[in-house]
Amino acid sequence: MTIAAPRPTESSTDRARPTVAWTTIQAGLWVGNAAGEFAGMIERSSSGEFFITDHRAKPLGTCTTLDKAKARHQRQFTLANAGR
Repeated sequence: MTIAAPRPTESSTDRARPTVAWTTIQAGLWVGNAAGEFAGMIERSSSGEFFITDHRAKPLGTCTTLDKAKARHQRQFTLANAGR
């Protein structure tokens, strides 16, 4: 059996707050998953903006790029789970 030590940059707090993994469901629609749980969605509108929602379909705003939308969702997700 091998016991792996945490990476030097990884703390127990980091491990307790999973990051969101995104899957493309169809063109213009991404679904987020964090530790096996639904984390939210990003949908590209016809105008090209990216509309973000959390795991309860609460709007988190819009962004001009998918990368910005993912980063914004991750910040909100991290803040929402900070007290857990």
